[in-house]
Amino acid sequence: MGRKRFKLTSPVPREHSVQAQVAHLLAIEIAPPGVASLHGVLWWSVDHANAAGLPHLRTRRGVIAGLADIYVEHQGRAHHIELKTATGRVSAEQRTLGSHINDTGGRWAIARDGNDVLRLLDQWGVPRHRRTTLS
Repeated sequence: MGRKRFKLTSPVPREHSVQAQVAHLLAIEIAPPGVASLHGVLWWSVDHANAAGLPHLRTRRGVIAGLADIYVEHQGRAHHIELKTATGRVSAEQRTLGSHINDTGGRWAIARDGNDVLRLLDQWGVPRHRRTTLS
């Protein structure tokens, strides 16, 4: 019987750590969360924690499945960024809500790291300080 070879792989960061890294990056590039930048950009993260394991506590308050992790507002236009790890997958609810957002004039996209987020901001014309560079 052959032995299965052990393969060492790099750890894949969980979405929470990716979100924390992106939040730090946005605080540098735009402003702290909930504070408008000099360019009129406002952003914050969305906490998706399930309240004590009881999903009805969220839905009763209008919290829906599929909300993106990062919300950015600029010139009256909403920009939603769904963060995923390198191997993370977008759920059906996320894809459906993203489609509805795009259909109604908002912007929705997926980012896997801070570089993706900066590229999206630049593509969407959202002003940033350019204190960091894309790699």
